[in-house]
Parts: sequence; structure tokens; C-alpha cells
Amino acid sequence: MMDLICLHFAGGNKYSFYPLEEFLDKNINLITLELPGRGKRFHEPLLTDIHLIVDDLFEQLKQNVSRPYAIFGHSMGAILTYLLAHKIEENDFQRPIHLFVSGCKPPKIRREAPFYHDLPKDEFVNKIRDMGGCPEEILGNDELMALFEPSLRADFKTIETFTYEKKDLLKMRLTVFIGNKDKVSWEDAKAWGEESIHPIDVKEFEGNHFFIFQHKQEITALFKYYINTKNLLNNY
Repeated sequence: MMDLICLHFAGGNKYSFYPLEEFLDKNINLITLELPGRGKRFHEPLLTDIHLIVDDLFEQLKQNVSRPYAIFGHSMGAILTYLLAHKIEENDFQRPIHLFVSGCKPPKIRREAPFYHDLPKDEFVNKIRDMGGCPEEILGNDELMALFEPSLRADFKTIETFTYEKKDLLKMRLTVFIGNKDKVSWEDAKAWGEESIHPIDVKEFEGNHFFIFQHKQEITALFKYYINTKNLLNNY
């Protein structure tokens, strides 16, 4: 039995990846970490300092890890996966057997203005709508948006103000998932390879930014392959 630690995308919460759970191999246990200001932690202050967020995730990770595990992060979660992996290595904590990053340019590619987090409300909602993944029942409902908008803006600010710092190469294996209609190109995806000592794999799917939910069976099959099969090899 192995654990798959999931880090959610902007505006997400610990339930964001539950649609994948029913397709997971029976030997893979889904664990979703949650940031302050949402879900069961709704009453905690939202964070926009990415290093404080990673510290929080690391503390959650330490409480959840008791056997071999992998980490999966989509969009904002991919950058958090990258930083959390470095935090793990810096603290000599048990390494994940694999990292999966999805729907995100590599950390060295700077996010450029205009930024979503400071757009007027109507423009902000339209940008979220264009990305897909957020139900129209929420986007078109002022009361629901009043609940979700603060965490969305906080998460976008977190990523859009992130500053890349060159670090030692990760000693973990890495697979990148991208959608062919998303803003992350094949060349962007391959550039993730500059962050690990191991050769990386890139898997492209039909779809926009939230392609992972259009290809749940294929994505979870790849989790099984890399976690249960390929990583029987020594990861170090």
C-alpha cells in the first residue's frame, strides 16, 4: 500500500481530487492536504506567502506519512509540490518515490502581468470562467462567489508573486502532465527536467487547464504505473 499526497489548485480544497479516487488502484491511498482558509480550516486566515504555505504543508505531510508515498500537484499545486520536495530534502525527511506536476509551467518561468489576483471582480470572474474547472453555479452566484473569491484571489496572488530561486537539483523522479489546449507548452513541460537529477517524462492529454478531470482513468493508470511499477527501482 502506498499513499498519494495531493496538493490542490488555486481556489481548491481537500475535496478537489476526490473525483480521481474511484479510479485509483486499490493499493494507492489518496490523501489530500488542505490550506488555511477553506474547508475544515475555513476560519483560519488565508496565506499568500508561499513559504509559509509550504511550511504548513510540510507539517501536514509529517503527520500523514507512515509508508512509501508520492506527491501530485495541479497548477498552483505543482509549484507547491516542487517547493515541498525541496523542503523534504532540506530537512532530510523521507522522500517521496515520485513527483507528479500537472498543468503548470516550471518554476523558473516568471509569471507576467497582468495578474489575476488584482483584477476587478467582473474581469476576475471571466478569467476563472475561461480556465474552466469552476462550476457556473458558483461563478454566476454572488453569494457563493463571496465565499470562494477570497481564496481564489489569495491563491493567485501566491503564485503570481512567487520568485524563483535556483536550488540544488531534486533527487526525486518527476512526471509532468499537460493539456494540449492549456497555456503550458511541450517545451515548458520539458523545462521541468532542469529541476531534477533524473530524466523526466511528459504526458500530454486532450483538453484545457483542467484536463485531469476529463482523463481520470488515464491519469490514475499513470499513477499506478509510476508508483507501483517503475519506482520499484531505487529512487536515489
